[in-house]
Amino acid sequence: MTGAGGLLGVRPELLGAAVQRFVDTALADLEQLRPLPMALLESLGVLLAEDVVAPGPVPAFDVAAVDGYAVRSHDTLGDAQWADDPSKHQPDVRLHVIGDLTAASWEPATVSAGASYTVTVGTPLPVGADAVVPGEATDGGLANVRIARVPQPGDGIRRRGSTVQAGTVLAPAGTRVTAATIALLASAGVESVLVSPPPRVLVAATGDELVDPSRPGAGASVPGRVVDVDSLGLAAAAREAGAHAHRVGIVPDEDEALRLLVEDHAHRADLLVTTGGTGGGHTDVLRRLFGLDDVVHFETLPLEPPLVVGYGRVGPSRMPVLCLPGDPAGALLGFELVLRPMLRRLAGATTLYRASVLAELTSPLTSRPGVREFRPARVVRSAERGYTATPLPGGEAFLTGFATANALLAVPEAASDVPTGAELPVLLLEGGPE
Repeated sequence: MTGAGGLLGVRPELLGAAVQRFVDTALADLEQLRPLPMALLESLGVLLAEDVVAPGPVPAFDVAAVDGYAVRSHDTLGDAQWADDPSKHQPDVRLHVIGDLTAASWEPATVSAGASYTVTVGTPLPVGADAVVPGEATDGGLANVRIARVPQPGDGIRRRGSTVQAGTVLAPAGTRVTAATIALLASAGVESVLVSPPPRVLVAATGDELVDPSRPGAGASVPGRVVDVDSLGLAAAAREAGAHAHRVGIVPDEDEALRLLVEDHAHRADLLVTTGGTGGGHTDVLRRLFGLDDVVHFETLPLEPPLVVGYGRVGPSRMPVLCLPGDPAGALLGFELVLRPMLRRLAGATTLYRASVLAELTSPLTSRPGVREFRPARVVRSAERGYTATPLPGGEAFLTGFATANALLAVPEAASDVPTGAELPVLLLEGGPE
């Protein structure tokens, strides 16, 4: 680790040995999706699969950097050309205005002795001109213009290639395309890019007790009925991570229903994510079906919230499947620790894990010994104290804390009572630290 309170960067070991082994096994089984070309505007939010280089210089030729008059700087000297220091001379020079040029002008133009052109920003510089006098340094004449300030060669001009030279790497491979990236690439004449396509993810919740939240009265407390929180939360989290996530919905606890789920979607997804049915009980159909012949390997990870997960490949197409617990807290923790790195591997990201920091606790916390607890927290950074973390509700109230958290505290297995002021590693989430 680096100094206290410092940014640690990628910290996979923060997960704990058991979690890390499971994640490493899944990541080793996955390969980056095959890159594909994409129109520039459509590439927003995805990762570049190769360096994007400038096909030509920007600007492509010398252009006016200001609105004014394109001139031959020597013509503006007047009698100052005989002075010891022409730059201090205030000339009274008049030049003919032989035409008006704009950024849309395409016909070649030449500035002859004693002449000028009016130009606007972005106008290709006429042949012979070596400076642009801004309009405020003239009398604004239309047929003839009085030059009130002697320009130096190059004044008021953007030189060819001054912004970008041909062959310059504009955006390296692995860059997530933003609006600014698109604007930069468009300025260099780039029309399309090779990208790592967003992973196609299917999210299904299993359980006869589940009801869709859109169903009338779903939120009411009814024995034998539980609102499907997992598939909504995981689909949203996957989309936030850049994947194309489709919520299949609720799948009943029946062998045939699970088989049909795999068969119907085998060629539509790069990864299937299920929730529920990962325990060892007689009603856990998913574990019984997928666990046959070790097609999916299930493991109980020593964490709080509890995390029983499975990974393997199913169906004739050998579609990867990640099985997460049905408890919403465990499902969301499973996303952060396991699913998100898998999505980033498929997308070709150069870093698979979130960054982490050491943060000083602002209040004490108690953790169950023997397990590594991930507790929602609010992290703040200040010049005086560095990073500080305020623990938020965990345990059964994990969702309440997670909804307002910008980090996850990682409480080691050996810790039980952690006092105020102690430093713990925290995994930074979206929007943190402040």
